[in-house]
Amino acid sequence: MDHSICLLCGAHFPFRSNKRFCSATCRKLSSQDKARTRTPANAQHSRWVQRDQLETFDLAMRMAERLYTMPPGQRLGYLNDIVDLARSGVSPRTRKVLTMPALLKPDATRRSLFWRNSPKTHLTISQAANRFCWRVWNASVKDVVRGIAPEPPTGEVCDKEQIEASYGKF
Repeated sequence: MDHSICLLCGAHFPFRSNKRFCSATCRKLSSQDKARTRTPANAQHSRWVQRDQLETFDLAMRMAERLYTMPPGQRLGYLNDIVDLARSGVSPRTRKVLTMPALLKPDATRRSLFWRNSPKTHLTISQAANRFCWRVWNASVKDVVRGIAPEPPTGEVCDKEQIEASYGKF
């Protein structure tokens, strides 16, 4: 018996009586997997994760409230400001809100994600920012916030009136 099989990945490695994994990486991953099965890091098992989720969804709702309560002529400027804030890295929570899959493609039955619990008439803040980014940068909000999308051709964001004339108001 000159080879052993790794318990995690199944790779063959030289036999040693006290070695069960092919590498330190597999050993650590196995340990982490066992720890996660005992105490998962989700909102049901962690008060910290639960609080973080509540604060994130509360911020998303407050941002949507601000968007929909301001005059329509100021909404594009507000969306531009929050996208710039998320792009700069100053506010990681804003970045998290704008790129969160649960808010980008929400389930319409989860009415609490929408301003005034109305999925038919209001977008989530992430959807509004995504629509704004597609119109201005021609890229998704995820790509814009992460810096993957190239700057607009002129290096500046289009004029608000031009966007509203082309695509309508938010």
